Amino acid sequence: MKREWISGYLFILPSVFLLAVLLIYPLLLTFNLSLYDVSLTATRFLGWGAYQRLLTSPMLYVVFRNSVVWTILVVFFQFWLGLGSALVLNRSFFGRTLVRGIVILPWVMPGVVAAMVWRLMYEPQLGLINHYLRVLGLIEKPVTWLSLPGLALYSVIVAAIWKGFPFSTLMYLAGLQTVPEELYEASEIDGAGEWKKFIHVTLPTMKPIIIITLLLTFIWTFNYFELVHVMTGGGPAETSHIFPTYIYTLGFRRFRFGDASRFAVLNFIFLLIFSLLYIRLSLRRESLE
Repeated sequence: MKREWISGYLFILPSVFLLAVLLIYPLLLTFNLSLYDVSLTATRFLGWGAYQRLLTSPMLYVVFRNSVVWTILVVFFQFWLGLGSALVLNRSFFGRTLVRGIVILPWVMPGVVAAMVWRLMYEPQLGLINHYLRVLGLIEKPVTWLSLPGLALYSVIVAAIWKGFPFSTLMYLAGLQTVPEELYEASEIDGAGEWKKFIHVTLPTMKPIIIITLLLTFIWTFNYFELVHVMTGGGPAETSHIFPTYIYTLGFRRFRFGDASRFAVLNFIFLLIFSLLYIRLSLRRESLE
């Protein structure tokens, strides 16, 4: 019995070593750096006062507000678009397999490529969006979507919804396959229409998948980087920064490693809370199964 225990520990030892090197050490190093004022030329210990300085930073409010707006809007619209398209794709119609393949394309497209495509579409003079809005008579002159402080973040949000909703579609489509036909037949005998079947049969049966999908998309969206970085770079005038882009800017463009570490620690705490919630719900779902 003792030899089996030793063999088990020896098998997991490489994984534990990799976790320690690739995850735990960088986390501890980041937390340690967050207590210092670090630049390329000097290092000064600030202690917990560094976090007091962070809480009084006006950029913390901007980044936090943008991250919340970005995450809530993207997750909200990805949920409804994903659920709606899953309901449509769950029905039988000619060419359904082809349509399913087309719907998933934005999700499999690399984030940088998607960002470049949307930058071209938003281009003031040559972009398709301004062209069609002018054809329809909705605007008179080109709109600089990515250069206006009040529009830049929301323009990227539209691209993020388009990029990510196919994942929700796939998850909800898989969930719809698990709804027993007997429940629909029983509800039809009771006189339920399509809407009541959706409310009282489909949604309750799919509730665990919906919650897990919402949490996953929330975590991924909060930590998303490519679209904002490539489309706006956090601009104009830093009005579209979210946590990952601002951490990158502080650390790798301005070389303010201490400030970047403090924002990274805050970002980690937010993600840790939702990750623990996700793990708890996943374990509860497994225990119910």
